[in-house]
Amino acid sequence: MDPSKELSLLPDKSMVKPPARVSGAWTRGLVSAFQTLGLDVEALCDSIDIDIEVFLDATGRPPRDASGRLWRAAIAETGDRFLGLRAAQTWETRVDHLVYLIMVSAPTFGEGITTAVRYQELLAHGRVVTFGEHPVHVPLEINKVEHELPVLAQEIEYIAALFIKLFCFATDGKCELVEMSFEHPYRGNMELYEQIFQAPVKFGEPQTSMLLHRDSWDLRLAQSNHVLHDQLGGIAATLHSELQDNSFNDSVRERIKALLPKGDCSIESVAAALHMAPRTLQRRLQEEGTTFRALVDATRKSIVLDCVERQQAPDEIVRHAGYTNHRSFRRAMKRWNI
Repeated sequence: MDPSKELSLLPDKSMVKPPARVSGAWTRGLVSAFQTLGLDVEALCDSIDIDIEVFLDATGRPPRDASGRLWRAAIAETGDRFLGLRAAQTWETRVDHLVYLIMVSAPTFGEGITTAVRYQELLAHGRVVTFGEHPVHVPLEINKVEHELPVLAQEIEYIAALFIKLFCFATDGKCELVEMSFEHPYRGNMELYEQIFQAPVKFGEPQTSMLLHRDSWDLRLAQSNHVLHDQLGGIAATLHSELQDNSFNDSVRERIKALLPKGDCSIESVAAALHMAPRTLQRRLQEEGTTFRALVDATRKSIVLDCVERQQAPDEIVRHAGYTNHRSFRRAMKRWNI
């Protein structure tokens, strides 16, 4: 592995944008996977009015919702319920991003994963991966960090399958998955899931998570280079600190999403959950170029779209979105053109 070649692919500081964006290295890999499956990605991009070059610039950060629209166009074109898994199968393992390189250059698998999780916002648009708790093994939880569009089951399955491929590459095939759990319900074709994850797969669980064998944590990595790992860690820390100030909106949206079903999503309750005064919350949002009302509306729309895609009952949708009456809900649906 040529460090100078890999470093040339690191994201330029000038490309760091506000939240709800992903790394161009991630979307470029997705485009390549779709093309390998025979999809005309350029035509798909034309159908959603997005230039394909947006997804091909490895140093760029395309909007998260742009990739969400590409996923929807691809699913509509193929009608494939398992497009995420099939795309992951064709994905070529590549170390073309700072977070990937930090992981594979660490002395051990555990150190690599821990460091990569610490700086994951450089690759994704929030805390997509977090550590869970287990008495014996190591659970990695995959979270839905959404913007306007809900994260699809196919996207979650694609992420999980890619992680397994990357883990196997880093450990020379020695990483052992104990169990794979998905939050969404079973959609058929268990044989395909077990073929990809090489472990028992569960559905309808409280949290999407990968349960890694504890012994995998101490595996020495085939591409280990502690000098390079330390140098990249310094670069990542600098870039990551620049992103931290831009994550406030996402934090507010997460609190709003948690409070809406409880019927108490006032600015006072959200501010209390963030341990700040309502006036401070308002000021911070103004500095970010938005308002509390706008974030509540955007979060509600995301929840409604997710519920509609899950074909949930109207009463359930109203409850999840935090509406107290159906009239307000119908007005919102009309405003959003849903």
